[in-house]
Amino acid sequence: MRATLSSVEITILVEECAGFTELSAEHGFSALVSLNYDDGGVYRVLVDAGRTGRALLENAKALGLELGEVDVVVLSHRHYDHTGGLPKLVNALKGRPLIAHPAITRPCLSVSRGSTRLNVGLPLEARRTLDEFDVMMVRGPLELTPGVWFLGEIERFYDNSYAIKNFKTVVDGEVIEEPMLDDSGLGIRIGDKVVVLAGCSHSGISNIVRQAKRVARADGAIVVGGLHLIAAEDNVVGDVVDQALSEGVEEVHVGHCTGLRGEAKLLEKLKSKVHKIHSGYKVRIS
Repeated sequence: MRATLSSVEITILVEECAGFTELSAEHGFSALVSLNYDDGGVYRVLVDAGRTGRALLENAKALGLELGEVDVVVLSHRHYDHTGGLPKLVNALKGRPLIAHPAITRPCLSVSRGSTRLNVGLPLEARRTLDEFDVMMVRGPLELTPGVWFLGEIERFYDNSYAIKNFKTVVDGEVIEEPMLDDSGLGIRIGDKVVVLAGCSHSGISNIVRQAKRVARADGAIVVGGLHLIAAEDNVVGDVVDQALSEGVEEVHVGHCTGLRGEAKLLEKLKSKVHKIHSGYKVRIS
């Protein structure tokens, strides 16, 4: 008989903000997802690894979390602030499954304000570290454990240009606009809702929620993570928030690249259902 997911606890291990704690903060994101089943089983997913790995290890130790108990690592996308900490995980997680989109190793450039950063994608050391994991590159949704999916490549139903502007990549020797097809997330079905864990939402948070609802066959959604509204114009921020609400988003726990204007617009619309994440932040949904 298939076990049923009874609750999920998400602990933010790496975030820009440390909140009112003595934990470490850095530019980056990482979250530990603990899934509890009605048969007593527990399944743990580590989503992203932060920028350096230092904050991740320090905070996990301070919070009494044993990274060696993680069952699978999921990469939301290739950017250095989500993947740079991978080398620091080898000691604890060598040989464990690692799930990502096939474009995770593609070059990524940032061209902004007249300057170019040649590699904001998967750092070289992290790329070499991939061989230490049991890597699975998948384009489509993949159920990791009952009720929990890696969402795979996200259909761009809503415009997401605000979340990928200034990024470029290289294909067959040509520099082209970066579609960020590797940007994905985690979908967790609890009751009739889906909890959506997004790293940066370069695919557009409304698109990610839309796909998560379809995959999980859910009605409403709770969002945790970064929404990449930090550089979006006010009218775009308003449109994206309205789209997310139309897709059934009823509660958010956000930070990282969401930006002050994005958080303010969400607060205006959702009021007490908006929560600011930080290193050590926990949310439990049952």
